[in-house]
Amino acid sequence: MNRLLSSFLPGNGQGQTPKTLYFALLVAACVISALLIFAFWVDGWSIWILGLLIIVAWLPLIFSVMSTIYQQHPWLSLLYLVVVGQAAHMIEHLTQAFEIHVLGYAGPKANGIIGFLNIEWVHLVWNSWVLLLVGILLIGYRKNGWLWFLFAFAIYHELEHIYMVYMYMKTGHPGNPGFLAHGGLFAGGLPITRPDLHAIYAVLEEAMLLMIYVMEQRKVKKAAQFQLATA
Repeated sequence: MNRLLSSFLPGNGQGQTPKTLYFALLVAACVISALLIFAFWVDGWSIWILGLLIIVAWLPLIFSVMSTIYQQHPWLSLLYLVVVGQAAHMIEHLTQAFEIHVLGYAGPKANGIIGFLNIEWVHLVWNSWVLLLVGILLIGYRKNGWLWFLFAFAIYHELEHIYMVYMYMKTGHPGNPGFLAHGGLFAGGLPITRPDLHAIYAVLEEAMLLMIYVMEQRKVKKAAQFQLATA
């Protein structure tokens, strides 16, 4: 697990938080999460309460790693934040897909973990946040072609959610298929439902973010190694 944590760090610069602390925070987050899940099954908590508490349990580790990355490379720390945030968003979409295809839930019952956030405006705000941060990251990583591709995809995704919100305000009915889902604006869409399509979107965005992070992290490590070798 220490190796997994180390993979997110850009190097071994001065002022880093000891990796033993990361390991302790990781173990604490895992143990607390397990206890929360146990309490969820025993006491019958609402799943959104469980989800929020688990997020809180992981925040010390997330921000500790982010702080260390920021000390060495601020742009990489911002990229790390987007990677982590989109990972949580992806999990929410995949949970909704699990509810639909495995648990057999339908309609409003298939709302993911934090169901009260599964509304059109929240989706729009989230995608606006991702688009904004990816746009800001282009200032620091303007030579990264994959980041430009992600930016273009994020623009498309944003436009689709703007359209969905527009249709929601016009009709009063949420869940519009958007551009490409079944029944969508573009030629009736593809033979795939909106929840499934947007789960795929979330996975693709997270995969691109992880790839971009690894690429930029390697550049930072190589630069640090070169500087050390020539010092």
